[in-house]
Amino acid sequence: MNKNKKEQIDQITENIIERNMVDIMNERFGRYSKYIIQQRAIPDSRDGLKPVQRRILYSMWNLKLRNKEPFKKSARIVGDVIGRYHPHGDSSIYEALVRMAQEWKSNYPLIEMHGNKGSIDDDPAAAMRYTESRLEKISELMLKDLDRKVVAMAPNFDDSEYEPVVLPTLFPNLLINGAKGIAAGFATEIPPHNLGEVIDATIAMIKNPIISIPSLLKIVKGPDFPTGGIINGTDGIEKALETGQGKIMLSSQYQYVKNKKDEIIGIEIKEIPFGVVKSKLVADIDSIAIDKIISGIKEVRDESDRSGISIYLDLEEDSSPEAIMTYLMNKTDLRISYNYNMVAIDNNAPCLLNLQTALFSYLTHLKEINTNGIKFDLQKYKLRLEIVEGFIKVAEISDEVIKVIKNSDNSKRGVIEALIRVFNFTELQATAIAELRLYKLSRMDQIEFQNEKTILEENIQKCNLLLNDQYEFNKFLIKQLLEIKKEYAKPRKTQITEEKIKTDVDHKLLAKNEDFYFFISKEGYIKKINLKIFNANQISNYKLKENDILQYYDKINSLSKIIFFTNLGNFFILEAHILKDNGWKELGTHISTFVSLESNEHVIRVMEIVSFDSYIEIILISKYGFAKKVKINDFDSKLSAKKRRCMSFKNNDDELVDAKIANNEKSIFIILNNGGYYFIDESVFNSTLDLKAQGIKLFSKLQTKDKIFISAFAMCSPFNSLLMITADGYGKKWRIQDIESVQRWGRGSRLYNVLNKVDCKPMHLEVISDSLEFLYTNSNNEICHFDLNKFDHDSSRIDKLIKLNYDFQNPGALIQPIKINELKDLNFYEQENSKVKFLEIENASKNNKNFIFDTQTTLCQRYYINNFGSSEDQSQQSESPDDEDEIALFAENEIKLEPKRSFEEKMEAMNHINVDSLIEKVKEIKKK
Repeated sequence: MNKNKKEQIDQITENIIERNMVDIMNERFGRYSKYIIQQRAIPDSRDGLKPVQRRILYSMWNLKLRNKEPFKKSARIVGDVIGRYHPHGDSSIYEALVRMAQEWKSNYPLIEMHGNKGSIDDDPAAAMRYTESRLEKISELMLKDLDRKVVAMAPNFDDSEYEPVVLPTLFPNLLINGAKGIAAGFATEIPPHNLGEVIDATIAMIKNPIISIPSLLKIVKGPDFPTGGIINGTDGIEKALETGQGKIMLSSQYQYVKNKKDEIIGIEIKEIPFGVVKSKLVADIDSIAIDKIISGIKEVRDESDRSGISIYLDLEEDSSPEAIMTYLMNKTDLRISYNYNMVAIDNNAPCLLNLQTALFSYLTHLKEINTNGIKFDLQKYKLRLEIVEGFIKVAEISDEVIKVIKNSDNSKRGVIEALIRVFNFTELQATAIAELRLYKLSRMDQIEFQNEKTILEENIQKCNLLLNDQYEFNKFLIKQLLEIKKEYAKPRKTQITEEKIKTDVDHKLLAKNEDFYFFISKEGYIKKINLKIFNANQISNYKLKENDILQYYDKINSLSKIIFFTNLGNFFILEAHILKDNGWKELGTHISTFVSLESNEHVIRVMEIVSFDSYIEIILISKYGFAKKVKINDFDSKLSAKKRRCMSFKNNDDELVDAKIANNEKSIFIILNNGGYYFIDESVFNSTLDLKAQGIKLFSKLQTKDKIFISAFAMCSPFNSLLMITADGYGKKWRIQDIESVQRWGRGSRLYNVLNKVDCKPMHLEVISDSLEFLYTNSNNEICHFDLNKFDHDSSRIDKLIKLNYDFQNPGALIQPIKINELKDLNFYEQENSKVKFLEIENASKNNKNFIFDTQTTLCQRYYINNFGSSEDQSQQSESPDDEDEIALFAENEIKLEPKRSFEEKMEAMNHINVDSLIEKVKEIKKK
């Protein structure tokens, strides 16, 4: 190391100061915070400007860029601001300049710009070398009094010249144009207000300095945004203007477009909320329409031009315009919440202002600059009067004055001293006379100066009156404000209404009424497949994730709700219409997109519900024998896709086995993991319980320590046959009437004997029906049909299990879709106080579906595929009545049964219904 380097290191070591880092950070960040609060992000309460804005306007004033002067390149202005007042980046200065020229961000833009200044679509402005700028006319009200020295001046960053501390603005810019900024520990959000209203409020404060905020609120109705819109409710406005903080709801302005038949065919959005990017709003609405989140919107077009905003929604026939707009208001930026936070620099410190304090700060500034201006004028008039009086005196003795000037020495100072000595002129008078040319001295018009003296004396008297008489001074301020209002005030753009915001949306009005196929896999992948795609593909090549299996699929309606039950006793509901269409080869949407499940939680049952306002009841049974019946309307909730509890467990090992629709005509077949079973009547449930209840104990014999528990259960009648499949792929098929009935508190009977080294735990227990299609997933992840005809009913020997020769991926891969009509509320109707109740589905197939209803006096049957046409193929079926309930109503008159008839008697009576007669009666009524 050479000697010079060693000396440098020693010098550096000597200059190291050891200090605590916390102390350094506190000190330095405090100074930094103060700087960005006062010098960057927060506006001054007097002129409503941030430092960079003030410097831009002052620089343009010095460059003579008045409103009637030619434009200059924006780059020239930015360069002048950087070089003289604001030593920061050119991009930030240009952005501030452009912001003051954008009419959708300010009620009164302060700068007029030629060229691309951006757009409400958030398009960037053209580069500063292309655009040209000059001051707007209203900006001159902020700058014209600078020459009168009405505000303090401070040195610029290099002390080479001076700049104003605040501009002498004559109008309340802070409230008129608003402000927005984020500093260290402070932020401001001040909306624009109407100039006419704010000036009226200022005048009211001049007349009554202690005017209350409620009185001011009668004048200033609320914000007036440059983009218009509608403010919903006045409570938020009142709170915000009283405290300086608050929230208001700002909605778009729209109108319905009608055709010649007075039918609504479209919606035109004419105004959008302040600060909303129009292009993003259009994209969001278009995305909702394209993704079919709601139906009814055919096309979204942005037809905006220079005349204003126009977003057109082309509607489909039979759509619900009001429901569409309510949904879009809630889900897009067609309605926003605007948060007041009226922070501004007042007395060199950030302060939270309300309407009263903001007006007071502006009014104090207005009085100060006018007082200073009057004093400046008074001094100017006095000086001129002194000079004019000297000129009048000269006019009387011009020859003597000329003679004295000629006899004095040749210096200006000598002339001044001679005039003072000989004629007793003042210093100011002598100087003014000495500066005159000789020919003017000889031709002075005494009358002209006498007239000027009179005017000056009147002006001096007026100035003294304004300075000494508060009443006259207030009249002067009011006149000044009224002149500004007359020239610049505009009608209010933003409407204020007391109309309450509609948040509840009937999603059935927004969803397209259509059927689709719904799929869910064991790992929770959900798919929505439209009928066209489903019919064009084979179920065998349905796309699944590796080692995943299909758990459930069925055709459901888009207006329905889908309820999911999980093994941990929870449930959640999805609106069918919110599901997005999937392709056949897509994996689908994971259920975690809608709801969060535990790692050990999975869906065990899926149901489609048309309406929760029905008599349907659900039976829930747990692993260790707790059960309860719950009303379907208890599951109804506005909190869609929110997981909630439907059954509580005291034992942590307990879990929900299944959920089934209750029916008083059926019994419950329960099968245990050891091959035992119970066959009990549904009447064990004396009443329904709430969702949080654990339920009643079905069997005292089930104990956790014995490791015996319920594996599955099914709702069945004596005429049903059941199919069971075990964990190791063994199966059993039997008729209910062939086995012994075992009641609730009995010891139970054995359905089959457990085989050695075989897992005989039941995986599936299903009621066999011709309408049900059994499928399974094989080891190649292909979906195959499960042929029920391959094994017959068992004989009276109930202990026999049959090994099923199917290539199961695993025995849990069996799928049994639940038919739609088992789960829907079947359009209950009332006839003479007789409630119709869904009772049973029997002998259903693809060609004939029979629906049985039970009333107080009768039993009736509905045929709707062969006899009345199908929604899938109306063209090939006979004429169908509009309301299927009419068919049930006519059937009610065909047979009269005692209300306490047995189920078997009712079934027998069903066979005697004359369906042809029913059809004819329906047609006759239709003709009438």
